[in-house]
Amino acid sequence: MSALDRLLIAAAVAVSPLEQRAARHEQWLADVRDAHELDLSPTALAFGALTTALFHRRAGNRSTWGNTMTTMPGTVRSTPHTIPTIPVLLTLAVVSFLAGSVGLGLVQRYNGIAGILPVFLLISIVLTVVPGLAVAASVLLVTGAPIRRRAMGALVVLAVTALWWSVQTGFFNPPVHPALSLGIITGAWLAVWLVVLRRPGWTWSLLLLPLLASVLVFPLSNSVYETQLAFSLKAMVSSATALVPFLAALLAGRLSTDAPDGFVQHEEALLSNDA
Repeated sequence: MSALDRLLIAAAVAVSPLEQRAARHEQWLADVRDAHELDLSPTALAFGALTTALFHRRAGNRSTWGNTMTTMPGTVRSTPHTIPTIPVLLTLAVVSFLAGSVGLGLVQRYNGIAGILPVFLLISIVLTVVPGLAVAASVLLVTGAPIRRRAMGALVVLAVTALWWSVQTGFFNPPVHPALSLGIITGAWLAVWLVVLRRPGWTWSLLLLPLLASVLVFPLSNSVYETQLAFSLKAMVSSATALVPFLAALLAGRLSTDAPDGFVQHEEALLSNDA
């Protein structure tokens, strides 16, 4: 277990409710320590623990994002893992996007050189394909929906991811303003989430969050190039600002998952009273 892993676990425990800190500290340390037994990344699990602490501060308010990882047959551990899988996958998506943004900024100065093309394609995969695969896997793992609907949703996410990759690599130029591109991509992922989980109709208004975030950060990403920073650094910062619509879609997904169905239940109660 590295120092970074211990630091992440300590931060996760610190933001957890007081009555849960001791149990979580012991369990999360054991999960991260034994991660290699399951061929998992200890750091990814530590990030997942921090995400869990931030997303699930109250034990009585858990959502489908709280799916637990269980040990594989034949392993030494017999107790279930308490670190949710979906937050780990979404954390991986965010980290991969940031890594791709950094890589994209570093290779910008070599734009036009034939030998840099394989590196650029690899970075585009880290920037777009890996996050898309993580989101698709999250859709497959979500609870409360039939497997067929989850599988169809994952396929739609992969199709949107392929479209995003083609836009990023220049193979496809969508007939929309560049300020809307990433908002549409992340909004499509969010729409899949809403359909798979059959969320209430009003949650569709949350699709505006990634679109608005995309529009707002677009001029900011362009204004970075007017600063006195090194070109590679400006390119990295400009690319990293595109993470904002992605985070907005994650927030909207979280809000939709925790949205109460009380409106429907209240309507049913009124109908029964009228009867």
